[in-house]
Amino acid sequence: MPDLPSARIVHFTPRRLRLKVPEKRRDVAFFDFVRNRLAAWDSVERVETNPLTASVLVHFSAPEQLFLEAVGKNDFLDIDLDAIAPPTEPVVTSAAIRSFVAGDNALRSWTANAIDVRTVVFLLLFVGGVYQLLRGRMSTPAPTLLWYAGSLLGLWRDHSVGAADRASPEQAAGRAG
Repeated sequence: MPDLPSARIVHFTPRRLRLKVPEKRRDVAFFDFVRNRLAAWDSVERVETNPLTASVLVHFSAPEQLFLEAVGKNDFLDIDLDAIAPPTEPVVTSAAIRSFVAGDNALRSWTANAIDVRTVVFLLLFVGGVYQLLRGRMSTPAPTLLWYAGSLLGLWRDHSVGAADRASPEQAAGRAG
């Protein structure tokens, strides 16, 4: 059995899948064959091929059914299905974390480790909350800002749990009654 052409997944959304088959670039007969075979699958709604770019665009209705059909009916392409694994962490989240860490490091170096980003955020929230309090905005802005400032300091943690754990069994029994 000859080796199947390698296809790589370059784009995947809940309704579309784009494959590239670089070794078959400009092979019109191959891409016509692929289009006809994929169009016969139950989950596939439409197939567009472009031999010049070696691209196959598959519009489908259900990703689970498409992948089941790819496992059972695909005898014409070698597709690396592991390549579509989602990233472990969203790109925006990792970029934001890197930015905050860089800002924190810069602030610490400028202030000889006297101030960090958490301190600055606390001060901004606290000052903002006091400002809103003085303006008479008691409904939302002041309590929210002050609550966040207190959360940064850990004021709202339940400290009584630690004290109850340290109590002797006799003291705990006396409190229970």
